[in-house]
Amino acid sequence: MRVLFLALFLTFIFLPVFAQDFEIIDSRGNSVLLPGLPERIVITGRAGFMISNLAFFFKSAAPRLISYSRSLQFQSSDRFYQLLDSKFSERPEINSHNNSVEELAALKPDLILAREVERNRLENGLKQLGLKAIFFDLEDPKLFFKEIENLGKIFGETDKAREVIKFFSDWQKRIADRLPVKAKPRVFHLFYSEREGSVSFSVSPPSWIQARMVKEAGGDPVWVDAGADRGWKKVGFEQIAAWNPDYIVVTSYFSDVEASVASLKQDKLWQKLRAVNKGRLLAFPEDYVCWDQPDSRWILGQCWLAMVLNPEIVELKSDMAEIFKQFFKLYNLTDEQIREIQIRGDAGFAR
Repeated sequence: MRVLFLALFLTFIFLPVFAQDFEIIDSRGNSVLLPGLPERIVITGRAGFMISNLAFFFKSAAPRLISYSRSLQFQSSDRFYQLLDSKFSERPEINSHNNSVEELAALKPDLILAREVERNRLENGLKQLGLKAIFFDLEDPKLFFKEIENLGKIFGETDKAREVIKFFSDWQKRIADRLPVKAKPRVFHLFYSEREGSVSFSVSPPSWIQARMVKEAGGDPVWVDAGADRGWKKVGFEQIAAWNPDYIVVTSYFSDVEASVASLKQDKLWQKLRAVNKGRLLAFPEDYVCWDQPDSRWILGQCWLAMVLNPEIVELKSDMAEIFKQFFKLYNLTDEQIREIQIRGDAGFAR
């Protein structure tokens, strides 16, 4: 009897463990059923690096990401990924804009992750090839935490997802609690672009994260009525002069933002603007990517904006130094690695 019991016991404990299906609800409320944790994950498409930067909060991301998007912006994200992924050099190159579904299928992925802007281009083709895909919005604050939850499920690290969500929500609350009751300074967020010697200025749609960051940092985004519904919209200097904002914060994704701001400060027309005259024309900070996007770093940008727009709140400067360190700790970087991260732009705080 004991021998039989022991045999049954050993048979039970060594039975194969079958993966259980689980459901992911994407940014449009669509259900994607996964047969267990995906082992071969591809991140692709326009601005896919924003998903990559969220994915790397999870330790199991590096061994499961067989290929992922890299930023095409001025400050390359490659150096950041080299810190996080020991096999970075072995990853297949992924073009951040126009991979075909056939090219993606050739990687034999269990799951593909892409931004919502890629859904129309990729979704039907991927379905026809039997490939599963999840699309991320990242712009909508109501969906952001849910999308981190989804990544926690995908990588099998739900506790880490809760830790990341708590970090973002706690800092949002701390920043909001710091803000004084006062008239809101008028803020202009400017995308500066220079190509083939021609300079253009653009504003983001009112639904994008840039306007929300300004509002939640205690400012009034003056451009929201002029922004297009989709994509960046060019504006002329005459319109900027009509707004005549209290602060101008400049981003320049594909060129040196510090040089861009320096050139504007030297322009005699720009010198007549209130913000420039008062020394409030500022380069939005960036490390490997800029802090003003729906990348994981938007919380750094929001804290920085709050510090800039409310210089009388001295605690916000110490907050900025603290959040910077805590943020990169979420990526499991060492203190030395964090100290070596270079910041471009008008950071304005001591680390």
